[in-house]
Amino acid sequence: MGFPLPDEEWEAHNAEIDMLVDSNLNRIATVYFLENLITMNKYPSAKVLEHYDHLTQDVKNSYPGMLLKEKFDILRQTSVGGIAPDIDLPDVDGNHVTLYSLRGKYVLVDFWASWCRPCREEIPNLKMIYEKYKNQGFEIYSVSLDDKRESWIAAITELDLPWIHVSSLKGWDCPVAKHYNVTGVPKMFLLDPEGKVVAIDLRGEDLEKKVNSFFNI
Repeated sequence: MGFPLPDEEWEAHNAEIDMLVDSNLNRIATVYFLENLITMNKYPSAKVLEHYDHLTQDVKNSYPGMLLKEKFDILRQTSVGGIAPDIDLPDVDGNHVTLYSLRGKYVLVDFWASWCRPCREEIPNLKMIYEKYKNQGFEIYSVSLDDKRESWIAAITELDLPWIHVSSLKGWDCPVAKHYNVTGVPKMFLLDPEGKVVAIDLRGEDLEKKVNSFFNI
């Protein structure tokens, strides 16, 4: 999701955003602006958190400021360096599989949906990486944002996806997706064996290189 702008244009927009926020750190209105920035996939979440940290104490202590802090405390968990929150959802057989049950492995948490074309386009790469590293301590934990069980199961079967699949079958109302601030799919979080987020939204060759670096030190 987000506007289809080239990366260089996003960089220019982001620079303007930085200047605007830095010039208004003492205004409560900036709190609402920062809240909106969370949903912009092209604006780094780490920068949003940095801006929040620089707000004046009066703004942080305001009611909107305290509400924003609650959201940002969660955002820190799903940013690089944070410990990803646990996920407890049923798999295709109705058995609950928690994310924390995979501690000790490198895990790719993959938010996707059967109707998502970019998700499907990334599948061949995910299958290649999974087959290459599954016996070395790598796992994929896919969280579907489907709302129809039949569509979800059909896609897993059609695409022959051999890893862990879970879903609330609530679509965009999935509580896990909201907790992870997922505003578009695919959305990927790469975790180390302790559950720490080490990378976000790597795809293609970049994802394969990062996973390879874990096992070829």
